Amino acid sequence: MDFPTQESNAPRWSYTPPAGRFDMRDALTPRRLTLAMWDQAFLLRHIPGGSFWDYDRVLDETLERGYNTVRLDPLPQLLDLARPETIFAWDDPKTPYMPWCWNTAVAGPVGAWLIEFMEKLLRRPLSYTLSAWWFHGGSGNNPFPQAAAAPRTHVEAAGLWITMLHEWKRRFGFAGLAYVDLANEVPYFLPGFMERFRAETGAPWGGSPRFSPQQIEFLAKELNDAFALLRREFPELRFTASIHGDERWLDVPVDFDCLDVHFYADADRRWGQRTRFGEHVSHLFTDASWHREFSDRCAAAQAAVAPMLRGRQRAKLASFAAWSARFGMPLTTSESWASWYYYDSSDLDWGWLLEWAEWSVEDAIEFGMWGWTPHNYCQPQFANWRDIRWHRRLTERFLRS
Repeated sequence: MDFPTQESNAPRWSYTPPAGRFDMRDALTPRRLTLAMWDQAFLLRHIPGGSFWDYDRVLDETLERGYNTVRLDPLPQLLDLARPETIFAWDDPKTPYMPWCWNTAVAGPVGAWLIEFMEKLLRRPLSYTLSAWWFHGGSGNNPFPQAAAAPRTHVEAAGLWITMLHEWKRRFGFAGLAYVDLANEVPYFLPGFMERFRAETGAPWGGSPRFSPQQIEFLAKELNDAFALLRREFPELRFTASIHGDERWLDVPVDFDCLDVHFYADADRRWGQRTRFGEHVSHLFTDASWHREFSDRCAAAQAAVAPMLRGRQRAKLASFAAWSARFGMPLTTSESWASWYYYDSSDLDWGWLLEWAEWSVEDAIEFGMWGWTPHNYCQPQFANWRDIRWHRRLTERFLRS
């Protein structure tokens, strides 16, 4: 799997609020989403000593910190909720510096764990979104049991979602389900999709400031065909596919019901060149020798060009806010802002990253976002999770907007 390295594009659109007083968010429940991204961790760290071992405690802590929505990967490529007792096993991935997902051997009736979790969540004033990373048996740093399906197209992925969502509706209903994310960060996680994109369009994903007409046509058909299947089956649900803050998407006529856009610092070459982040991508999860230098470089970059980095990120946010308003797609982000990789290490200073998170809530409010998160580390294994007042101050600010 290629790592999801953001493309660096020039800002394109300016944000002009639509005339009148209509605000899509006023008719949505919740009116604002404060999001915590839990990927597969809520299942695969539900082991003795794991950060999600005690579901009651973690869910109560989530509410205590002001989060009202959690983003979950229910593993539609693997789990059959009609047979929750099935035992699945994951070998030790040998990724000691993996911040999310899982980092130890895991075995158990994961479907039963999912049911236990959802029953507890639904007893609380929490919403949730469903997303799929589509890890499978050959997924590099994230190998899954061989029983995991590996859809090659988004239509195939939609078929797996349809199967799961029928059983989901029977067991849990859809109350509290804010939206379903067909595939995390298109094009990076669906098996083989990057290669298929190149074969079908004659060009790779990266390296061009605009999509070609062939690329636009391919992406629109690929996703719209999948959404059409899902909407015909479940008219009561909202569907999207999460994407990077890559402004080439603004040319693609995709029928998202809402947007989950991930804005990160590596989309700005000025940050990447100063921090040398790209040089470490191949060994993020297996080697910590680069942490100290990276941390120092991040702090230096922040001191030198923080206003410039924020200014460019705000321009991208404005572009997606305009797209959101123009096509009726409420804008959220479930992971964003500074570095998409960080870790609780004595050699990594979190100060600069948390300062960036504090900018983000003001920018999210200004550009009318429906959903916001301070960063992609809102899981209980992170030290920052213990700072209740920090989280509460930011979530309350966004919810009051």
